[in-house]
Amino acid sequence: MLHQLLILLVLVIILAVATVAVTLNLVGAHEREERLKRRLTAATTSTSAPITTVDEELRLVRQVSRAEQIKEKAAELIGVDLQQAETYPIKWWLVPPIAAVITLVIIWLASHPLGKYPSIWLLVKYVGTPVFWYLIDRFIFNWLKNRRNAKLIEQFPDALNIIVRCVRVGIPIGEALRTVAQDSMEPTKREFTILADKVSIGIPLDVSLRELSERVKLTEYQFFATAITLQARSGGGITQTLETLADVIRKRVALKSRGYALTAEARMGSMVLTVLPFLAGAGLFWLQPNYIRILFTTDGGEAILGAAILLLAAGMGVIQFMISNVLK
Repeated sequence: MLHQLLILLVLVIILAVATVAVTLNLVGAHEREERLKRRLTAATTSTSAPITTVDEELRLVRQVSRAEQIKEKAAELIGVDLQQAETYPIKWWLVPPIAAVITLVIIWLASHPLGKYPSIWLLVKYVGTPVFWYLIDRFIFNWLKNRRNAKLIEQFPDALNIIVRCVRVGIPIGEALRTVAQDSMEPTKREFTILADKVSIGIPLDVSLRELSERVKLTEYQFFATAITLQARSGGGITQTLETLADVIRKRVALKSRGYALTAEARMGSMVLTVLPFLAGAGLFWLQPNYIRILFTTDGGEAILGAAILLLAAGMGVIQFMISNVLK
């Protein structure tokens, strides 16, 4: 009965999230349709007023509707960056169901050692389930984002060198950006393709660079955008600045690689500690099946097994957290 209630609660949460997402999409589609109708009406309606020249301010900043703002805020709660959603290796809306399945497994494991304590178990079940689901969602999205950012940083020095070589032989900065988009690998190829396309259709270079830095959200790209913008406004050589920036990034990448080498023993130790209990359990099950079968056929054995798996996962998480902080 308790497992059924838990499954029902998770399904309700998933349905609520899906309903909110669908509602926001419908509202945004309705608003876009209304704006299109108003524009068509204004364009086709004839007026007798004389044509006058009015000084208008050209706004190049993307206008965000109220529905889109609500959608972005809701996505940020679970760690989704909608501007980069297309870069995820899987559809972003598949992550919440995957996190729900992982949460169900964790709650099921926790039910064995805590099932004999009703007050604690009810607290963990009804309070811990949404908390675990939220934390797992953010962990998955942050892992995908950090993985992509690491590739961007590793490829960025080569992209800067391409720009430097193009500028030195007299190629305009717009064509240099297009060359980077053609010769680079993903995900740098995609970001510079968007940048070069915006510049080619007439959007000012400084605006395009600002949007690039806001989309990528990396310090290195912000430095790059600032350097190119200052050079475009005040003039002067940009090659030395870009070479210095590329050299600094290469040193940072090399330092991170050195950190991985220095933490190789700790990372290998964590892998061994993760695999060793399963290998030892499989060996004991092969030698003495009745000795291991107690963990699966008795209440006390299931409680010990569930607590052991949860503690093992928590320990591996702490080790990875410490290693990642050292590497930062």
